[in-house]
Amino acid sequence: MSIADHFDHAPDAGFVRSYDSHAARRQFQISLVLVLILSVAAFALGLLVRFDDPAGNGAPSAVHDVHFAGNLADFRG
Repeated sequence: MSIADHFDHAPDAGFVRSYDSHAARRQFQISLVLVLILSVAAFALGLLVRFDDPAGNGAPSAVHDVHFAGNLADFRG
């Protein structure tokens, strides 16, 4: 059907024409707190995470020993 066939005035969906300033202020403050929490968490992760040096820096790397928490079971027999 064409849009020209629908001339009835239906109300707008949602709250398009009226805004609650108190609810908008509360939502804005909550959004600021969430952004602050995320930025503090990202900063803390940036301080705690340590990356290894690049492998291709030209210096000879030391051979690392492999350490196990225990002995492997012997199933040969």
